[in-house]
Amino acid sequence: MENVLKTNYNPYKTLSLHPVKKIIPYLFLLFFFFVSSCGTTEKVLRNADANFKYVQALEWYNKGAYFKAIPVFEELMGLYKGSKTTEEIYYYYCMAQYNQGSYILSAYHFKNYVQQHPFSKYTEECLFMHAKSYDRQSPKYNLDQTETYKAIEAYQVFINQYPESDRVALCNDKIDELRLKLETKAIKAAELYYKTENFRAAAFAYKNLLIDYPDIDDAEEIQFKIVKSFYKYAEQSIVSKQQERYEDVIKVANTFESRYANSAFMDQVKATKEDAHLNSIKAAHHAAMLYALDKRDKKLKDVFEIYNMHSALLETEKNKALAEALQEQTYFELIRTHFLQAQNLAAEESKEHYIETIQAYSDFINLYETSKYSKEALKIYNASQKNLKKISNG
Repeated sequence: MENVLKTNYNPYKTLSLHPVKKIIPYLFLLFFFFVSSCGTTEKVLRNADANFKYVQALEWYNKGAYFKAIPVFEELMGLYKGSKTTEEIYYYYCMAQYNQGSYILSAYHFKNYVQQHPFSKYTEECLFMHAKSYDRQSPKYNLDQTETYKAIEAYQVFINQYPESDRVALCNDKIDELRLKLETKAIKAAELYYKTENFRAAAFAYKNLLIDYPDIDDAEEIQFKIVKSFYKYAEQSIVSKQQERYEDVIKVANTFESRYANSAFMDQVKATKEDAHLNSIKAAHHAAMLYALDKRDKKLKDVFEIYNMHSALLETEKNKALAEALQEQTYFELIRTHFLQAQNLAAEESKEHYIETIQAYSDFINLYETSKYSKEALKIYNASQKNLKKISNG
């Protein structure tokens, strides 16, 4: 062991290369750069022969070396500006941009080509490629769909301009694909609104789906979701807005019934509409009671109209009884409101309200002689009679 440690042996010495062998890889690399430099874009651009440039650019284009060909085509367009040759050079330039994946640039240049050369043999193809460039930029459905809309519009422009073209069928297929993407995005957005309890946004998102995509699959289910969304929106609304929003529920429920008479969702829609009729009366009553005393009597009278409108459309005995109970309470509240209004006024000014209290009691007792509010209503009536007599006697 000791002898081994003292030796001058170098384990790396046997790996050292001959000096010439060391530089061989570098010589190959240098040779590669020398050869390749003969075919660089820069070298071609320095050549004074325009025809040579054109031939070389086409060769690169056909080999798929678009990044080399594009700068040469750009220069050739300047050299041949105003001549017939420019049409072909510009066409290859547009195609090179597209094939290289520069779809923003290709969309612009294809459209520009059509405008500059409306009668070229390449015009039809360039108009189609303009649409295709936007199509290739169209992202996944959950992202911004600006380019999708542009692609649909561009395909439609092509169809309108070349209705007899062999590409029309393909354009229509592409439009269908793109619209399906937009449709999917709209459905997902509506579903997200509903899931996050933004029911107003969900309701209108579903409605717009049927407007924008009348041939959409599951239109029946979407119409059902519109009913549900409007109902949920009405439920979560402030009291003063609930009544009119339950009216909206009834409207969309009626629309559903007229369109899908044999629907599997019909029982749920009818039950929702029934609840909306009852809740319209409830909401009107509750909203009236929140008004200031001097305006409350008018709002309570409005409840009678809403009751008459909706109670006749209720189908279950339970809901009819609940609606009738609300009507009874409304009559009583009107008596009390007139009386309180009279109490807050000076003697002469209160006279009219005491008279209205007495009249309201008369209407109430004729309808609800055995009401649970009868005793209290009678007390108010007697007090009104007494106060009115005092005012009349001076």
